[in-house]
Amino acid sequence: MKNFRLAVAAVSVLGISLVGAPAARAGTVILEGSDAIGLHCPEGNAFACTYTAQVWKALDGSSGLPIAVIGDGTVGGITSQGSGITIDTFTSVAAAGTLSSYAALYFEAGSGCCTENDSLITAGTATADVTAYLLGGGTVMIENYIGGTAWDFAVGAGGLANTSSNSVGYGTADPAFTCTDGETVTATGLANGFTQPGPLGCWEHQAYRQSFFGGLTSINGSGFTLSFFDADPAFPGYSGLLSNGVTLTGGSAPEPASIALFGIGLLALGVMRRRAR
Repeated sequence: MKNFRLAVAAVSVLGISLVGAPAARAGTVILEGSDAIGLHCPEGNAFACTYTAQVWKALDGSSGLPIAVIGDGTVGGITSQGSGITIDTFTSVAAAGTLSSYAALYFEAGSGCCTENDSLITAGTATADVTAYLLGGGTVMIENYIGGTAWDFAVGAGGLANTSSNSVGYGTADPAFTCTDGETVTATGLANGFTQPGPLGCWEHQAYRQSFFGGLTSINGSGFTLSFFDADPAFPGYSGLLSNGVTLTGGSAPEPASIALFGIGLLALGVMRRRAR
């Protein structure tokens, strides 16, 4: 009987540790300062197409699910680029249907270039639908995000993403630049399947100040602390591809709180076993 009670207690302790662990990838949002996917690859730039394939693999991982690309009339030029990932293109969130059937949603920039296309997220029930998708563990990537308030529900910037140098680039507040090829892939980027892209003539239009975005409370409760590409050295402390969570390829590191809870569970189990002896 004593052994039975010990077993029940152990299961309870360890069970609490595991059940209390939050999903590390729930509501991953990736801010992309480049239009390599929506513009340069369809134009035929090989480096941009290599990057496109890497993005699809990073977003899809081993899920086996398609990725929904949502954009305007230029989405026909966005394909899998040999990644082996199924890419479905739509002109609206509503047209994509059941969002949970996709590994990720990729929102193309307006006309494929330079600034985010806010009309895609403000149309109809798009905001509510994407919110539900993110809260269910989905991943969203925003091409040429410039800090528009339409995305504040997911980013948590409170209207400040495009002010006081929190982001720089085309269409953003001072300081600004038109475009640059000065980005550098980071160790985090390499771990998520990215390599240093060759020159496109303009790889990034936007960059994001990490000290600001890292302190936000996004839809998954985290700040944007993972930089896959650091921005041009002219803008130290800025990222050209910034995320609030790992991609599917990068895996999911255990949350510190989960590790602590699990450790407490193991310690309690050891104490109970010693007492039983």
